[in-house]
Amino acid sequence: MLLRNSFILIILFLLQASWLHAQAVKRIVPDKQRALQWKPEKGQYYFSHSVVMAYENKQNKTKGQIKIHLDPVTGTMCFSKGNTFKEDQFDFIIAFQDGRYTHFGTDENGKKIKRTEKIADVKPDAETQAQQKENFTTYCTATGNKRIDFGFESIEYDLSYATSEAKDKVWITTLPFNVYPIYGFELIEVPASLPVSLDYLYLLGPNQLISDINTNDIMLKLSGINPDPYTAIVKPYQEVKLD
Repeated sequence: MLLRNSFILIILFLLQASWLHAQAVKRIVPDKQRALQWKPEKGQYYFSHSVVMAYENKQNKTKGQIKIHLDPVTGTMCFSKGNTFKEDQFDFIIAFQDGRYTHFGTDENGKKIKRTEKIADVKPDAETQAQQKENFTTYCTATGNKRIDFGFESIEYDLSYATSEAKDKVWITTLPFNVYPIYGFELIEVPASLPVSLDYLYLLGPNQLISDINTNDIMLKLSGINPDPYTAIVKPYQEVKLD
Protein backbone atom coordinates (compact mmCIF):
# COMPACT_ATOMS: atom_id res chain seq x y z
CA MET A 1 0.00 0.00 0.00
CA LEU A 2 2.84 2.39 0.91
CA LEU A 3 4.59 1.61 -2.37
CA ARG A 4 1.35 2.20 -4.30
CA ASN A 5 0.74 5.53 -2.57
CA SER A 6 4.31 6.63 -3.23
CA PHE A 7 3.91 5.74 -6.90
CA ILE A 8 0.70 7.80 -7.12
CA LEU A 9 2.40 10.78 -5.46
CA ILE A 10 5.28 10.59 -7.93
CA ILE A 11 2.84 10.52 -10.87
CA LEU A 12 0.94 13.52 -9.49
CA PHE A 13 4.20 15.42 -9.00
CA LEU A 14 5.31 14.72 -12.56
CA LEU A 15 1.91 15.76 -13.94
CA GLN A 16 2.01 19.00 -11.94
CA ALA A 17 5.56 19.72 -13.08
CA SER A 18 4.54 19.07 -16.68
CA TRP A 19 1.53 21.41 -16.31
CA LEU A 20 3.66 24.17 -14.80
CA HIS A 21 6.18 23.79 -17.63
CA ALA A 22 3.38 24.05 -20.18
CA GLN A 23 2.08 27.19 -18.49
CA ALA A 24 5.47 28.92 -18.38
CA VAL A 25 6.05 31.46 -21.13
CA LYS A 26 9.49 31.40 -22.68
CA ARG A 27 11.60 34.46 -21.95
CA ILE A 28 13.20 36.53 -24.68
CA VAL A 29 16.83 37.04 -23.74
CA PRO A 30 18.57 40.21 -24.96
CA ASP A 31 22.01 40.02 -26.53
CA LYS A 32 25.19 41.00 -24.72
CA GLN A 33 25.31 44.40 -26.42
CA ARG A 34 22.21 45.46 -24.54
CA ALA A 35 24.16 45.97 -21.30
CA LEU A 36 26.58 48.26 -23.15
CA GLN A 37 24.23 50.09 -25.51
CA TRP A 38 21.08 50.71 -23.42
CA LYS A 39 21.77 54.24 -22.16
CA PRO A 40 18.57 56.31 -22.01
CA GLU A 41 20.21 58.80 -19.65
CA LYS A 42 22.74 59.54 -22.42
CA GLY A 43 20.16 59.73 -25.18
CA GLN A 44 20.55 56.22 -26.57
CA TYR A 45 18.07 53.33 -26.72
CA TYR A 46 19.08 49.87 -27.86
CA PHE A 47 16.57 47.27 -29.04
CA SER A 48 17.90 43.74 -29.42
CA HIS A 49 14.82 42.16 -31.02
CA SER A 50 11.99 42.93 -33.39
CA VAL A 51 8.41 41.76 -33.72
CA VAL A 52 7.62 41.28 -37.42
CA MET A 53 4.15 40.89 -38.91
CA ALA A 54 3.12 40.48 -42.53
CA TYR A 55 0.05 42.49 -43.48
CA GLU A 56 -2.35 43.22 -46.30
CA ASN A 57 -4.75 46.16 -46.24
CA LYS A 58 -7.42 44.99 -48.65
CA GLN A 59 -9.24 48.32 -48.72
CA ASN A 60 -6.12 50.31 -49.65
CA LYS A 61 -4.68 47.45 -51.72
CA THR A 62 -1.35 47.62 -49.92
CA LYS A 63 0.76 44.86 -48.41
CA GLY A 64 4.13 44.51 -46.71
CA GLN A 65 5.51 43.97 -43.25
CA ILE A 66 5.42 45.78 -39.93
CA LYS A 67 8.59 45.67 -37.85
CA ILE A 68 8.46 46.87 -34.24
CA HIS A 69 11.74 47.08 -32.34
CA LEU A 70 11.69 45.60 -28.83
CA ASP A 71 13.76 45.80 -25.67
CA PRO A 72 12.77 42.53 -23.95
CA VAL A 73 14.10 43.70 -20.56
CA THR A 74 11.81 46.73 -20.11
CA GLY A 75 9.21 46.06 -22.81
CA THR A 76 10.01 49.43 -24.41
CA MET A 77 9.24 49.49 -28.13
CA CYS A 78 10.36 51.61 -31.05
CA PHE A 79 8.22 52.30 -34.12
CA SER A 80 10.52 53.55 -36.87
CA LYS A 81 9.76 55.32 -40.14
CA GLY A 82 9.49 52.90 -43.02
CA ASN A 83 9.24 49.88 -40.76
CA THR A 84 5.94 50.74 -39.08
CA PHE A 85 4.65 54.06 -40.45
CA LYS A 86 5.21 56.18 -43.57
CA GLU A 87 4.80 59.76 -42.30
CA ASP A 88 7.95 61.77 -43.09
CA GLN A 89 7.85 64.21 -40.16
CA PHE A 90 8.79 61.48 -37.66
CA ASP A 91 11.99 59.44 -37.53
CA PHE A 92 10.77 57.09 -34.83
CA ILE A 93 8.34 56.87 -31.94
CA ILE A 94 9.37 55.20 -28.68
CA ALA A 95 6.59 53.63 -26.62
CA PHE A 96 6.99 52.88 -22.92
CA GLN A 97 5.09 50.43 -20.73
CA ASP A 98 3.48 53.25 -18.71
CA GLY A 99 1.67 54.59 -21.78
CA ARG A 100 4.13 57.31 -22.79
CA TYR A 101 4.82 57.77 -26.50
CA THR A 102 7.71 60.06 -27.41
CA HIS A 103 7.77 61.19 -31.04
CA PHE A 104 11.11 62.15 -32.60
CA GLY A 105 11.15 64.12 -35.83
CA THR A 106 11.73 67.49 -37.47
CA ASP A 107 9.64 70.65 -37.51
CA GLU A 108 8.90 72.88 -40.51
CA ASN A 109 12.30 74.57 -40.05
CA GLY A 110 14.22 71.31 -40.06
CA LYS A 111 14.90 71.39 -36.32
CA LYS A 112 15.04 68.04 -34.54
CA ILE A 113 12.31 67.96 -31.91
CA LYS A 114 10.61 65.49 -29.61
CA ARG A 115 7.16 65.50 -28.05
CA THR A 116 5.65 63.17 -25.45
CA GLU A 117 2.05 62.18 -24.94
CA LYS A 118 0.49 59.58 -22.68
CA ILE A 119 -2.21 57.03 -23.49
CA ALA A 120 -3.58 56.17 -20.05
CA ASP A 121 -5.25 52.91 -21.08
CA VAL A 122 -1.93 51.34 -22.09
CA LYS A 123 -1.61 50.91 -18.33
CA PRO A 124 -5.30 50.30 -17.58
CA ASP A 125 -6.97 50.77 -14.22
CA ALA A 126 -9.02 48.01 -12.56
CA GLU A 127 -12.28 49.12 -14.18
CA THR A 128 -10.78 49.10 -17.68
CA GLN A 129 -9.21 45.68 -17.06
CA ALA A 130 -12.56 44.29 -15.93
CA GLN A 131 -14.24 45.65 -19.07
CA GLN A 132 -11.52 44.13 -21.25
CA LYS A 133 -12.04 40.70 -19.68
CA GLU A 134 -15.80 40.99 -20.18
CA ASN A 135 -15.29 41.98 -23.83
CA PHE A 136 -12.96 39.05 -24.38
CA THR A 137 -15.46 36.59 -22.88
CA THR A 138 -18.26 38.08 -24.98
CA TYR A 139 -16.54 38.26 -28.37
CA CYS A 140 -13.84 35.54 -28.31
CA THR A 141 -14.73 31.84 -28.23
CA ALA A 142 -11.94 29.27 -28.22
CA THR A 143 -12.16 26.68 -31.01
CA GLY A 144 -9.95 24.17 -29.20
CA ASN A 145 -7.12 24.52 -31.71
CA LYS A 146 -3.63 25.29 -30.40
CA ARG A 147 -0.18 25.58 -31.93
CA ILE A 148 3.29 26.92 -31.23
CA ASP A 149 4.40 30.04 -33.09
CA PHE A 150 8.10 30.91 -32.77
CA GLY A 151 8.27 29.13 -29.42
CA PHE A 152 5.10 30.68 -27.96
CA GLU A 153 1.67 29.13 -27.51
CA SER A 154 -1.10 30.33 -29.81
CA ILE A 155 -4.81 29.60 -29.43
CA GLU A 156 -7.46 29.93 -32.13
CA TYR A 157 -10.70 31.79 -31.41
CA ASP A 158 -13.89 32.66 -33.21
CA LEU A 159 -14.03 36.46 -33.10
CA SER A 160 -17.48 38.05 -33.24
CA TYR A 161 -18.45 41.70 -33.50
CA ALA A 162 -20.91 43.99 -31.72
CA THR A 163 -21.97 45.71 -34.94
CA SER A 164 -22.51 42.74 -37.26
CA GLU A 165 -23.23 39.01 -37.42
CA ALA A 166 -19.86 38.31 -39.03
CA LYS A 167 -17.28 36.04 -37.41
CA ASP A 168 -13.60 35.63 -38.13
CA LYS A 169 -11.01 33.08 -37.11
CA VAL A 170 -8.17 34.62 -35.15
CA TRP A 171 -5.04 33.26 -33.54
CA ILE A 172 -3.80 34.88 -30.33
CA THR A 173 -0.25 34.31 -29.07
CA THR A 174 0.77 34.66 -25.42
CA LEU A 175 4.04 36.58 -25.12
CA PRO A 176 6.34 37.37 -22.15
CA PHE A 177 5.96 41.13 -22.54
CA ASN A 178 3.13 43.66 -22.55
CA VAL A 179 1.87 44.28 -26.08
CA TYR A 180 -0.47 47.15 -25.16
CA PRO A 181 1.99 49.75 -26.53
CA ILE A 182 1.32 48.19 -29.96
CA TYR A 183 -2.45 48.48 -29.60
CA GLY A 184 -2.16 51.94 -28.00
CA PHE A 185 -0.41 53.27 -31.11
CA GLU A 186 -3.89 53.45 -32.61
CA LEU A 187 -4.78 56.19 -30.10
CA ILE A 188 -1.83 58.58 -30.35
CA GLU A 189 -2.65 62.15 -31.37
CA VAL A 190 0.17 62.80 -33.83
CA PRO A 191 -0.43 61.98 -37.51
CA ALA A 192 1.37 58.63 -37.65
CA SER A 193 -0.43 55.35 -38.18
CA LEU A 194 0.21 51.69 -38.80
CA PRO A 195 -0.72 50.39 -42.25
CA VAL A 196 -3.51 48.25 -40.74
CA SER A 197 -5.66 48.82 -37.68
CA LEU A 198 -4.60 47.04 -34.47
CA ASP A 199 -7.44 48.34 -32.36
CA TYR A 200 -7.49 45.56 -29.75
CA LEU A 201 -6.59 47.48 -26.59
CA TYR A 202 -10.03 46.96 -25.07
CA LEU A 203 -10.45 43.35 -26.19
CA LEU A 204 -7.23 41.45 -25.47
CA GLY A 205 -5.08 41.02 -22.37
CA PRO A 206 -1.67 42.68 -21.99
CA ASN A 207 0.26 39.59 -23.11
CA GLN A 208 -2.08 38.59 -25.95
CA LEU A 209 -0.82 39.45 -29.42
CA ILE A 210 -3.21 39.01 -32.31
CA SER A 211 -0.92 36.94 -34.50
CA ASP A 212 -3.03 35.61 -37.37
CA ILE A 213 -6.25 37.05 -38.79
CA ASN A 214 -7.72 37.23 -42.28
CA THR A 215 -10.90 39.27 -42.71
CA ASN A 216 -12.61 41.07 -45.57
CA ASP A 217 -10.56 44.17 -44.71
CA ILE A 218 -7.15 43.00 -43.53
CA MET A 219 -4.72 40.13 -43.33
CA LEU A 220 -2.22 40.09 -40.49
CA LYS A 221 0.19 37.31 -39.55
CA LEU A 222 3.08 37.16 -37.10
CA SER A 223 6.15 36.20 -39.10
CA GLY A 224 8.85 36.35 -36.44
CA ILE A 225 10.21 37.58 -33.12
CA ASN A 226 13.86 37.80 -33.98
CA PRO A 227 17.24 39.05 -32.79
CA ASP A 228 17.49 42.26 -34.80
CA PRO A 229 19.61 45.01 -33.20
CA TYR A 230 18.47 48.60 -33.64
CA THR A 231 19.80 51.74 -31.93
CA ALA A 232 17.80 54.94 -31.58
CA ILE A 233 19.95 58.01 -30.86
CA VAL A 234 17.67 60.62 -29.29
CA LYS A 235 20.19 63.10 -27.87
CA PRO A 236 19.97 65.60 -30.79
CA TYR A 237 16.20 66.07 -30.36
CA GLN A 238 14.94 68.97 -28.27
CA GLU A 239 11.82 68.63 -26.11
CA VAL A 240 8.78 70.70 -27.07
CA LYS A 241 5.30 70.57 -25.61
CA LEU A 242 2.58 68.74 -27.49
CA ASP A 243 -0.17 71.20 -28.52
